[in-house]
Amino acid sequence: MAAGLAATFCMLVGCSQEKENPSVKPALVREDGTTHFEVDGKPFLMLTGELHNSTSTSESYMESIGVWEQMKHGNFNTVIASCSWDVIEDKPGHYDFTSVDHVIRNARKNGLKVVMIWFASWKNGNSTYAPSYIKRDPARYPLVQTRDGGFLNVLSTFGQESLNADRNAFAALMQHIKEVDKDYTVIMMQVENEMGILGSVRDFSPAAQKAWEGPVPSDLMQYLSSHKGRLFPELEKVWGENGCKMSGTWEEVFGKSHTRAEDLLSDYPYYTEEIFQAYHYAKYVNEIAAAGKAVHDIPMYVNNWLRQPGMINPGEFPSGSPLPEVIDVWRAAAPAVDFTAPDIYISEYEWVLSQFALSNNPIFIPECRVDVAKALYAFGEYDALGFAPFGFDGGQNAAEGIYSADFENLGKCYAILSGMDRMLIKNYGSDKLRGLRVTEENTTPSVEMGDYILTARSSVRNQRAINYGQGAAQMARENAQLAAASRQQAQSGALILQTSPDEFYIVGINVSFSFSPKKEGAPGRILTDAIEEGTFVDGKWVPGRRLNGDENRVSINGVGAVRVVLYPSPVTAQGR
Repeated sequence: MAAGLAATFCMLVGCSQEKENPSVKPALVREDGTTHFEVDGKPFLMLTGELHNSTSTSESYMESIGVWEQMKHGNFNTVIASCSWDVIEDKPGHYDFTSVDHVIRNARKNGLKVVMIWFASWKNGNSTYAPSYIKRDPARYPLVQTRDGGFLNVLSTFGQESLNADRNAFAALMQHIKEVDKDYTVIMMQVENEMGILGSVRDFSPAAQKAWEGPVPSDLMQYLSSHKGRLFPELEKVWGENGCKMSGTWEEVFGKSHTRAEDLLSDYPYYTEEIFQAYHYAKYVNEIAAAGKAVHDIPMYVNNWLRQPGMINPGEFPSGSPLPEVIDVWRAAAPAVDFTAPDIYISEYEWVLSQFALSNNPIFIPECRVDVAKALYAFGEYDALGFAPFGFDGGQNAAEGIYSADFENLGKCYAILSGMDRMLIKNYGSDKLRGLRVTEENTTPSVEMGDYILTARSSVRNQRAINYGQGAAQMARENAQLAAASRQQAQSGALILQTSPDEFYIVGINVSFSFSPKKEGAPGRILTDAIEEGTFVDGKWVPGRRLNGDENRVSINGVGAVRVVLYPSPVTAQGR
């Protein structure tokens, strides 16, 4: 009772006391074999984009290009922004979090959440974001050595002083965020960025060589043993081919690596070196993530630079990066890391998602080109936590209201998805939510849902200018304009949500649909009982035009949403 009277008295006279924080910390929630994200205790779909690397270092620069206005126009609910180690720590133990504070403050002001990237020991393989005192002292903070004794601009994972400095700085950052961000504006952290060694298959420094010649650490061996039969296929293969040994050196346990020249059939040359390097990156990053979580426990992930077409050996792509072929190694050595996220700039989009979804790794795409079809496919087919085009702030002019066509499409898509986010998450892991993407390789993708087969195709056709006597230059200009429009329109795909046996909601871009019965040999045709254009607002469908007659078809030009009700009809042909 005394406490209650004191609280009442303080309210009356204006006592200064800290308010109880009503927020619930963000969390990854795993249910029925799938993972979704919760913010403030509610399901949350990250509709986001990533800023260019240096944008968030300056509040005035962000204001000058209208970043916050851009995100409002694009219907973002989250922004991915960086925190640079060299910006916040100019000398050992001296921190300035100005560049962090303005991002949090302005995001909160604009009703946005933040995913923050820790640019520290590594970014795109190199170590350019380390503070000056580290860059200038390679004796204390050692670099990776190549086989011939040369050095790379890459901090070695075997540099204990480097690890200590990175870990201390990250813990200080997380402590600061905890103090200034009571309402969890920052909902997730990316630890490092696209790490891995470029220019060498592994580290050949004296400390690394000693580890290479020593035994495989027991935590990795125990993980392999407890997950035997469920490992990445190539890892399972090389371990099995060497007798599934539970001890030995790296080459004794995983075999002496083949180069591509020695084994033209090998998809993973220098695989043992890649496994070795992945383990030591993971151990280093785990200490940093664990130190951060010890003071402010929010979800943390790592991203990676994918192996590009034509990149054969580790070192051509970052060796040790958390790629699918070494995801088990990362899980064994970095339990403080919640998941691995791919930065996707290669054309094999569907393949990448399938690989990163192995072993129930949640899908989050922190970097990609602006492509609505890819976003819809990730949410519909892979229950994605979020999707983010990289560098969205580079092609817009908020002051003059000028936005690229791709960005406009993304904003329209995000507006629809934001109104149905909880409906989508409720159906994660269910066959009632699917995604389709039309590609050059698959021009008519289809999916079975309930009693129906839904087949998609692009709703636009390539065009060429018709020569009505124009000169060659004019024809070239017109064809160039048509080609540019065609590239933009080439995005074609959809997310499909089935809400009853015959009812479907389709969110799509440049896509049309046809329907057929799933039951083989069923008579008649599948017809539409109703087609409505519309959108979702707070989880409720708001209808627009009801389509019939000449418009009696399911076709979305640009970005849009439709409600479709189907029924089987005995009619086999239709006259006019």
